[in-house]
Amino acid sequence: MQILSPSDLKISSKRPKLPYSTIITPIKQRQHTSHTTKNTHCVSKSAVNTTQLNHTPTIHRPTSPDQGTAALDGITTLILDCDGVLWQGNRLLPKTQEALQSFRNRGFKLLFLTNNSSKSRLQYQHKFQAMQLYVEPHEIVPSSYCAAAYLQSIDFNSTVLLVGGEGVAAELEDAGIAYKYCPTSSDPGQWDVASGFKSMEIDHDIGAVVVGFDEQFSYEKICRASAHLREGGGGGGGRRRRRRASQDDDVHTNNSTKETTSGCLFVATNMDNYDNMGNGRMMPGTGCLVAAIERVADRQAVNVGKGGDWLLPFLLHQYGLKPEETCIVGDRLDTDIALGKVGGLRSVLTLTGVTTEEDLRVAGDDEVPDYVVPHLALLAGLEWE
Repeated sequence: MQILSPSDLKISSKRPKLPYSTIITPIKQRQHTSHTTKNTHCVSKSAVNTTQLNHTPTIHRPTSPDQGTAALDGITTLILDCDGVLWQGNRLLPKTQEALQSFRNRGFKLLFLTNNSSKSRLQYQHKFQAMQLYVEPHEIVPSSYCAAAYLQSIDFNSTVLLVGGEGVAAELEDAGIAYKYCPTSSDPGQWDVASGFKSMEIDHDIGAVVVGFDEQFSYEKICRASAHLREGGGGGGGRRRRRRASQDDDVHTNNSTKETTSGCLFVATNMDNYDNMGNGRMMPGTGCLVAAIERVADRQAVNVGKGGDWLLPFLLHQYGLKPEETCIVGDRLDTDIALGKVGGLRSVLTLTGVTTEEDLRVAGDDEVPDYVVPHLALLAGLEWE
């Protein structure tokens, strides 16, 4: 599989030329721009009524199988989120098998895009097969793979300090990228924080810290990862991002992020704060782990998953997608739908995952999807039993 060159994908103020006219900007900046635009078009209340001033975008809500299939008219590629769309945890949602077969029968190209980094592409294929969903490895795009693809795209040639699991490790290995697991004591009581951290040596072969989902995340890993971000740097290529730039800095985004040309890279597989366990309980996500390291390192990670700037140009180029013929289907406003809104893709939200009707009610105008469906099966023209 071809990986883009650094000139195509590097994260900087000079964005890569994309095969569409929409400019990718951070979500906060888009919200600010949208708000400013609305203000410039406001006129006095004497000219228009309040309902016009408080206009919200139309969200289409198909309710019948015929309306569901019509929502995909003109579409050739479906980008499908997994957890919350196809399954919840290890439970397959009803009619998922039939829906995917229907999409294939209609000639859609399918991509399965997940921010979950716990598995590699091959490991996800095994999960699909265990659920009797037959998917090719090249159709699966987990954030574990995105982390390795990002490093390849910037010609990274050093060693990764990995805070994460075997999914990211397998993808790094497959890409030929050296890595070391971030060490941690089997018994937290064995590592004396004061003396251990003070005397800890920096491994100068480390050129990047990559953070994915890590069930063994610990205070010691925060110490080790942040110290390498502050003090290390193996010359692995790319750019460092530092948080909280001063007003005199050349700031490229609304969250005051400054880019410099030295130090250890900081990569996050995703910034999801939580995931729905299926019983209403939310499990802390990778974003929580990344945020802890960001705080002490005084750095901002490059998010290579949904919700970050890098992923969409990569998908469009790597898979030859046309935005106007592509639809993304997901259960989250801040990742799935945001990706669609930024790139000019058609967007469909399913109500089988994280997002609720209340979330939709309070969402900003530029955050809501084009369509809302109760479940994926409706898009395939199927009733949900």
